[in-house]
Amino acid sequence: MDMKSQDESVNLPQKNYREISSWLMAMRERDERKERVETAQQIILAVDDKPMRQFYTSIFLQRLKYHVITTNTAEGALLFLTLSVPMAIIANVDLPEMSGLGLLEKVKQDRRTRDVPFIMYTSNEGQDVKRRCMEAGCAAYLTHAAPLDELYVAIQKTTERKPRQFVRLTTYLDVVIGDSLPNFVQGEHDYITAISEKGMFVKTNSPLACGSVHPFTFFLPTAPGRLFRIEGEVIYNHGQRDRHKQPGIGVKFLKIQASAQEQIRNFIKATLLEGIAQK
Repeated sequence: MDMKSQDESVNLPQKNYREISSWLMAMRERDERKERVETAQQIILAVDDKPMRQFYTSIFLQRLKYHVITTNTAEGALLFLTLSVPMAIIANVDLPEMSGLGLLEKVKQDRRTRDVPFIMYTSNEGQDVKRRCMEAGCAAYLTHAAPLDELYVAIQKTTERKPRQFVRLTTYLDVVIGDSLPNFVQGEHDYITAISEKGMFVKTNSPLACGSVHPFTFFLPTAPGRLFRIEGEVIYNHGQRDRHKQPGIGVKFLKIQASAQEQIRNFIKATLLEGIAQK
């Protein structure tokens, strides 16, 4: 995987206030051009001195549509925090010079950052270290031996009022609404742009009424030749007039075979972990 191709993760330069300020301004201007406002609450600050682990963690979080800022020292993290307050901080305990625990204590002493959820994601399995981190205000303590999806769960629990129970993957899958036979070759058609074990968002220029129930037919790339047909209820819709939201419908699965649900679960996991080595 080409590390340079991942432009949603930024590795902070050390002790360069002007360069970080310029980067923040450029990022905000870029996102405004895309008609979405970038706020600090969408950013996760990841602190780890091991480049490959930092890279893999960053890629995983980007695939979940978080904006990730990375740095390899606590000092670099503190420098960033003078400029912006992130949605959450993820840090290793064992860092050069100042430790992750030292960073946690400084974050909690600052009134600007003390309410930011701080998650330790570390190779250090010492129970005494874990206890000291929790006493200092750590929101969660995970080891690198834990599956990456546990990191997602921890972020959801500590940052969302209504945490998602299931991973929601951004994707692009052909879908047919209704009883028509699938024809994904000719003409325009609808797309699934997000999917979880329990539902999906379908991009369509003809949003259906809330509460209405319809059959949906689609394929999964990880199950070639496998045609999935489920029944779903429209729980919300976005029209074309709302330019800040993608036109389409949110769908809750009503009737779905257990095997199909397992295939969806496997597809989500395989997509999120593709090319990522977990230790």
